[in-house]
Amino acid sequence: MDLDGSSNGSNDRARGGGGIVELRKYQLRLGYDAVPKFLRLYSEALPSKLGAPGTHPTTQLATVLVSDIGRLNVVYEVWKHGGGGEGGGEDSCGMRAMEESRRSSRGAEEWRRGIAQIAELAVTFDTTILRPAEFSPLR
Repeated sequence: MDLDGSSNGSNDRARGGGGIVELRKYQLRLGYDAVPKFLRLYSEALPSKLGAPGTHPTTQLATVLVSDIGRLNVVYEVWKHGGGGEGGGEDSCGMRAMEESRRSSRGAEEWRRGIAQIAELAVTFDTTILRPAEFSPLR
């Protein structure tokens, strides 16, 4: 159902085959060095994740964000998976794209080493899967 209460099938496409946004949140340990160290490790390892064979072609890193006010030492990753295909075709399925890309990144040795070091900095880690609204530029 759309925001106006109508049903034109567009939300059905988004659920079944449209793009998704993956929000990943790292709460890092206290200390002035935690965020800079995270960003260094992440940026050094990221090319191996992005270039891992089998990464779905629709998977894109949208941004990496750092909290500066409020809860400190929080880093967010925002990934876009799938989308871009009308009618929810096979190439536009966000969940499938995310799963393929995750599986591929596990084979990227430099990424695995970087994430192992990042895990030592993290207190908590959360992942949320979001479906962009019809009017979102992330669709």
